[in-house]
Amino acid sequence: MSVLALPLTILRIQYKIARIPLQLIETNVVVKMDAESPARLAYEHTLGSLDRAVGNLLGDRSLADRGETLVDSTENRAEAARLDAEARAKKTAADADLKTARETAEQDRRAADAAAQEAARDARQEAEQRKREAAQEAEREAAAKKKRADEQAAAATKAAEDRKKTQQAQVDKQEKLAAAPSEAELAEAAQRSEEADAKKDEAERIEKLFIAEKNKD
Repeated sequence: MSVLALPLTILRIQYKIARIPLQLIETNVVVKMDAESPARLAYEHTLGSLDRAVGNLLGDRSLADRGETLVDSTENRAEAARLDAEARAKKTAADADLKTARETAEQDRRAADAAAQEAARDARQEAEQRKREAAQEAEREAAAKKKRADEQAAAATKAAEDRKKTQQAQVDKQEKLAAAPSEAELAEAAQRSEEADAKKDEAERIEKLFIAEKNKD
């Protein structure tokens, strides 16, 4: 063994002795932590970096490799934890976006349903309004037709009554004319009456003369 090899060997032994408490902490405390917990990763990365540095310094290839392996492991786990956290964050954001999208879609659906119900209600009201207006228009038309019919019937009745009155007047006139004697008939009747009166006077005169003659005898 060379003169330089002895101090290095002593240092390796001393480092191993000094590392025992660290190993106990790792065995009893650190290994019980989650493999990706920040405290464990920080501890193991520090311990690995220390093993790698001491191993390289003391020429202990095994210690240096072990330290390198531990550093790589912690870095890989840290990267995995970062990626996992990032993935969880993205998933959380995606879930939040999905929830927001679902809530927005639900709100849109409710708004659409409300709009459809309002449109249907407006359509029903408009249809009812048109129905009422049509009924009112039909009533107005029926009333107008009835009025025209009543006016026509009244006019026809009046015309019939006027014709009846005219015809009755003509009949009455004809009856009066038929019942009244003509002028010739009146003149003839007057002449006959005068002749009858003359004959009556003549008869009375003759009767008086006869009586007078009879009284003389």
